[in-house]
Amino acid sequence: MKVLVVVPQPPAVQGGAADRCTVGLVRGLAGAGIDVRVLAAHFTFTPSHAMADVGAPVEVVAVPPEGAWRERARGLLDPVGALSTGAFTARVRELARDADVVHLEQIETAGAYASPATVAHLHYRASLDRPFGPPWRRQFRQVLEFTRAERAAARRHRWLLASSARVAASLRRLTPRADVTVVPLTLDPAAYTPSPPPPSQAPTAGLIGTGTWPPTARAFERLVDRVWPRVAATVSGARLALAGRGTPYGEVDDATRFLHGLHVLVYPVERGSGMKVKTLEALAAGVPVVTTPEGAEGVPPSDGVLVAIEDAELAAHTARLLSDPGERAQRAAAARRTFDEHLSPPVAGAALAALYERMLKSRS
Repeated sequence: MKVLVVVPQPPAVQGGAADRCTVGLVRGLAGAGIDVRVLAAHFTFTPSHAMADVGAPVEVVAVPPEGAWRERARGLLDPVGALSTGAFTARVRELARDADVVHLEQIETAGAYASPATVAHLHYRASLDRPFGPPWRRQFRQVLEFTRAERAAARRHRWLLASSARVAASLRRLTPRADVTVVPLTLDPAAYTPSPPPPSQAPTAGLIGTGTWPPTARAFERLVDRVWPRVAATVSGARLALAGRGTPYGEVDDATRFLHGLHVLVYPVERGSGMKVKTLEALAAGVPVVTTPEGAEGVPPSDGVLVAIEDAELAAHTARLLSDPGERAQRAAAARRTFDEHLSPPVAGAALAALYERMLKSRS
């Protein structure tokens, strides 16, 4: 079976969250015996990262900036449609002629192609992540544009993918005629081999994320202002490590190395849909996670993930793990075991291969 995977950025271990997941996705498909080829867009105004070796051919098409007025006009008629016209779309159509299935990753690629053998993966629902807010604010325009794009994708494609049951249920409400399948996001496990901090290191909790995404920005604020003071008052000498693009704490060159310096990832996110890649990364790296139901979305129940809603309970879980090396080690092992058994490339690859077979049988 030949599958064309279309992504809005090249696969990269040190790239954005979705770029890292592309690496695991393609490795999972190749491991399932699928002849996979990747076509990636690269917006020339965004940072470039070293492209990962995914074990399959990857072609990159440069996408130049549109210009402010053209982007605004296009957004009215074709929301989030920068990849639905031009050289990139032409190349998608050309390569699709030789593919049995076309797999479109993320809402940005959903308008690039459509056929009875096309599946579109929507990682989240914009209206679940952020409220619309006042209509005169930029947030209203952004949420509206992405919501319109999601509705257009749901009308355009019969086959849809979601990374969590919550997103899948939302898509089914949006378009009852669609066939929606839940398949977890995944990562290349070789990039996250567990490596616990040395015993001499002070008990360290932390969070890494992109501060330009409002739910994560608010999670940073909640951790610093409301959760961590309770932990620091309980655990003498405990340390808090924070990092991320678009945050006041600065970027790190290697996100995996940062995770390996943590005894626990604390992610008190209050809103957001779909699987959270930072939670997935912590599990792959063998780091226990303390988070909310939103932070654990799409992850099966696991001893490696402690879920709470209130600040006091989040702080209590964190303090206990920082104070108890034995429990911490047990939950770290459970975290990686959860990744290997439920969220690894072979698991995702097998689920996608079964979906592709069902799509082709439906056509025939």
